[in-house]
Order: sequence, then structure tokens, then C-alpha cells
Amino acid sequence: MKGLYVKQLRYQAPDQSARHPFDLAFLDQLNEVTFAEAVTFIVGENGVGKSTLIETIAQLMDLNLEGGSRNNQFSSYGENHLLADSCRLIRYPNYPKDAYFYRAETYYNLMTNLDDLGISEELFAKNSHHYSRGQSFKELVSQRFFGKGLYIMDEPETGLSISSQFELLVMMADLVKRESQFIVATHSPALLMFPGATIFELSTEGLKEVAYQDTQLFKEWQMLFERQSVFVKDLLRDIEL
Repeated sequence: MKGLYVKQLRYQAPDQSARHPFDLAFLDQLNEVTFAEAVTFIVGENGVGKSTLIETIAQLMDLNLEGGSRNNQFSSYGENHLLADSCRLIRYPNYPKDAYFYRAETYYNLMTNLDDLGISEELFAKNSHHYSRGQSFKELVSQRFFGKGLYIMDEPETGLSISSQFELLVMMADLVKRESQFIVATHSPALLMFPGATIFELSTEGLKEVAYQDTQLFKEWQMLFERQSVFVKDLLRDIEL
């Protein structure tokens, strides 16, 4: 399918392993995840395994686990995710001309590597650390994501204002028009508004496809805005201010 590159992630549980990441509850129910749209979001509470799933896809695409393309070879602590050994990717016939992994947790390391290699000034006109985090990330997407690519992102909203998150949504839409595919783990209700995106919600009960309004993320934000005074009062009821 034109503009789609990763079709499915298939998982075969090892015979026996109780160590991380095989202790993640969602793996008990996981056989495969199918990516049928240009944009796929993975949502869920902290600790359920979103980042682990995203990092596994990046590893299977031979992308640097701390972020970047296949050309970024730096490593700060030599991590390796065992889950990739139990998974395989099924791909569409097309092969991406570009591929990039953004990982919020190690973004500083990626920017430092780009600066050390002199790539930042070529792409962004100045050292990436001279931007704010949000500015440098928007520069990265606008200047380095070339199109006809697979872009894997873990919590791209980190460091972005709501306005900047909407800017990112527009940039993603432009890249989708240029035959790109996104697989994104996020806590951003703004990004989830992307038209036609597939949303998978990850929990201790497994992974399921859900509509935007049915995500726990949407429900919690809706409750906050509709019942903000009551909600905050109840949240702080045991704290004397």
C-alpha cells in the first residue's frame, strides 16, 4: 500500500521468561498488531509498556535505540531490548526512503550527537542546544524528516506547548501527504485528533483499538475541564492549603 511500510508486528512468547519486559501484562494477550493507516497512536498509562513496544519496532527497523536514523550509532549505556528477539515485522511491498526514531527520554543525547558530528548546523543553521527543547524538536521534524519515510516517535509532545503540538500535527499531515507513515506513543489529546488515525490503547488487559472519545486519556481530560473545581477540590481533600 502506497505510503505504508510497516504492516504488522507479530509476537511469539518465549517458552518461559518472567523477567522484564516479558512480565508486562499486555504481552499475555498479544499475538499481533496491524498498522493499516498512515498514522497509528499507542496510548495508555505510565508503565504499561508503550515505550517498550515503540522501541521494539525501532530496533527491528535497525534504528538507533536512543534516537535518530540508521546512521546514528552512538550509545550512552548499551541497552538492548529482549522483546525484539520474540517479534518480527511484516512489511508492505514499499520500502521507506527515510526512517527515524524520536525518543523523548534520550533526546538530549541525540542532539548532542548531532552537534558533535556537525550535522546540527547543516540542518538547523545553528547548534541544536541553542534552541529550546521544543524548538529543536520542531526543527528536527521540519528539516530532517524528508518524506516517503517511516517515523517512530515516543512521546513527541514532551517539551511542546499545546500550540506547538498542533504545529506538529500539521507537519505530520504534510509528511503523510508525502507518503510517510507514523507510529507514535503519546499522552497528547491534541495529537490524537489526527483525522483517520488508528488508536490502540494499551493496558494491563491487553491492547485494543479504540475511538478517540473512548480513550481513557480523552475521558480524563473531559472530566477535568467539565468538573475542574470539584475534581481539584476532591483531589486535594486530604491536604490543608
